Amino acid sequence: MIRKEEIHAAKKLWEQARASAALAHESYALLVKSHRTLLHSYRTAGFPFNQAAQQFESLIEEYAARYKLALEHMDAMAEEHRKLLEEFKKMSS
Repeated sequence: MIRKEEIHAAKKLWEQARASAALAHESYALLVKSHRTLLHSYRTAGFPFNQAAQQFESLIEEYAARYKLALEHMDAMAEEHRKLLEEFKKMSS
């Protein structure tokens, strides 16, 4: 039997996952916006251009992977919440 508290908890988990995904999105966007500054910083630190570009690409890949995981987690939490709501509605009918 599903209780309202479980549905409330599932909703809170989804909300937290959504907030996490929003932060991952912001982080990724900031990284993309700062590409010129980062490349300049790498070059100033003595990295050859190709190596600086590779460093930046590895950062992009890492942040993109984190963002993707955050979105997948958000989707999973939304699905869990949806299932609980659906089951609760069936029980209440």
